[in-house]
Amino acid sequence: MTSNEMLTTYESLSELTGTMLVAARQGEWDDLAALEQRCQNYVGSLMQAAPIPLNETEQRAKVAIIRTILKNDAQIRALTEPRLHELQQRLSSTRAGQRTVEAYGAQRA
Repeated sequence: MTSNEMLTTYESLSELTGTMLVAARQGEWDDLAALEQRCQNYVGSLMQAAPIPLNETEQRAKVAIIRTILKNDAQIRALTEPRLHELQQRLSSTRAGQRTVEAYGAQRA
């Protein structure tokens, strides 16, 4: 991977996290999950690439892009964490209800 290809990959990742943020703001959870899979592909390709020396301009560009990615990620997390907490509560309630049904069902048998 060349430095140009790496920066292009980071830019694509930044755009993708921007799209993910829009999906999270709109409550499009299925779209967000699909976009997250695409995001993992970009991250995987960056992690597998050999370290590439960057000149000062490229390094500054990379840092700016990463800051945008991290900002988007923080905003996505702020939007998704309450939803995850709500789902965890619903699952806990469902499990408690199932245990109650199982306990009373066992007594009737």
